Amino acid sequence: MLRKATALLLLAACVVHADTNSNNPETLAERSQATARGVLDRAVAAIGGADALRSIEVVRLRFDGETWPRLQMPTAAPPFESGTQKETLLLDLKNNRLLLEQEATGAGFEGHNTIVIKGGQGENYDQRAHVITPIPVAQSSQQQFVQYYRRIPHLLLRQALDRTNSLRSLGQDTFEGKPQDVFTFVMADTQQVAVYVDSATNLVSKYELIFVDPFTGEEASEIMFGDWTRAGNFQVPQTWRTRQANDLTVSAKLRVEINPPISDQSFAVAADGFTRAAPLPDNLDEKIEQLADGVFVIQNVAGQNQNTLAIAFKDYIVAVEAPGSSAGADEVIKRIKTAIPDKPIRYVAMTHHHGDHIGGLRSFIAEGATVVTTQSNREVVEMMAAAPQLDRLAKNPRKPEFLFIERGKRVISDGTRTLELLNIGPNPHARDMVVAYLPKERVLFQGDLFFLPANDEPVRPPQATTVSFAKKLQELKLGVDRIASVHGRTTTIEELNRAMQSAAPST
Repeated sequence: MLRKATALLLLAACVVHADTNSNNPETLAERSQATARGVLDRAVAAIGGADALRSIEVVRLRFDGETWPRLQMPTAAPPFESGTQKETLLLDLKNNRLLLEQEATGAGFEGHNTIVIKGGQGENYDQRAHVITPIPVAQSSQQQFVQYYRRIPHLLLRQALDRTNSLRSLGQDTFEGKPQDVFTFVMADTQQVAVYVDSATNLVSKYELIFVDPFTGEEASEIMFGDWTRAGNFQVPQTWRTRQANDLTVSAKLRVEINPPISDQSFAVAADGFTRAAPLPDNLDEKIEQLADGVFVIQNVAGQNQNTLAIAFKDYIVAVEAPGSSAGADEVIKRIKTAIPDKPIRYVAMTHHHGDHIGGLRSFIAEGATVVTTQSNREVVEMMAAAPQLDRLAKNPRKPEFLFIERGKRVISDGTRTLELLNIGPNPHARDMVVAYLPKERVLFQGDLFFLPANDEPVRPPQATTVSFAKKLQELKLGVDRIASVHGRTTTIEELNRAMQSAAPST
């Protein structure tokens, strides 16, 4: 009797369980998460296994390659001149320490910096200028440093194992002709990444981040790994490439060391003779700086460290530079109209074709402004105007109208005020490089040719771009007192002269 009652209870339980299952089918999110987890587990096993990944306490990477930064090359169209990038990264995951040494050249600039972060704060050692700049906690957590904690697939997969609730399958795709299983997850810094895993080898082929490209709209930034080999308990990649909007931007050889021996001395930097500066501010204040009657610099409104010059003429306004994005430029236009009311913006001039300088151009085109530039930049502007973005220009499309700088000069005048737009190229930074010069006010506005950091750091040794700029000012015999900038604060001709007199210390 007892046996019969027990059987009946078990049968009833099974019926209840079956009813529960039929009323609670697996959801799409559950299926997607389970599929993604399967792909992740295979990738983890192929690279060395979960226990081996968990055992990683130290990573050292050596990186040596060529660079072609998208929308940052000296010419607007190929062939492009490559830059160079060398990097040594040392991550002590157990003790929360990072050391990064970078050497880079390209587009008229060269840099050599060593960054050390311990316990969330650190210092940047500028080896070229011999200056130490502190990195406070709030800055050390920014994307410019967080990116190094996903530099190789091992670090990426470790974080995915810690964030399994955010795993979702994106299905299957191909990469370089090979089938891929793709999953996505959200990292601790809220950055969402899509990871491509080779279906045959289960090794990570690449990961992707979404960004907004000024020409093509939303795009995937691809970080690609290749030439895998065995190193101890792990498979490691030996090549590292990046691509944006289908343009190859970095191609490098990579050497990976896992758990190499280190000491406290590994994170020490020789800094004899270095000057210590104050930290850079976390945020730059939005403001309108008046340089003369009817001459304003709209600062940090388009974005941090991004400025626009606005000049009032009798019946109209000329804006110089449209950095940032359409949303940022919309705010800049509002500030211009506040500073100079009841006049249309008739012209917008651009200093050069780089993406961070023309990202807001679409808003000025939508405003009805004629673009003042060189003939070589016409195609860039037309591509920008045709980009699939969601902004004012998309809602009310119009083709850009042009006024070209010919034979190195374009003068805009109303009989009272005169603006000279001068092409002082070729410059190492951009072959066509335009400056805006107000002869009566003795004011010049420029982009990327000379700027000072927003702290008390001394004037740095001049870059090749600055040397070319200063030489051109002398050749043209321009009377300049103040130099306003797209990036950075307004400076003076005296500060430029001091920079030119300083010599780069040997490194």
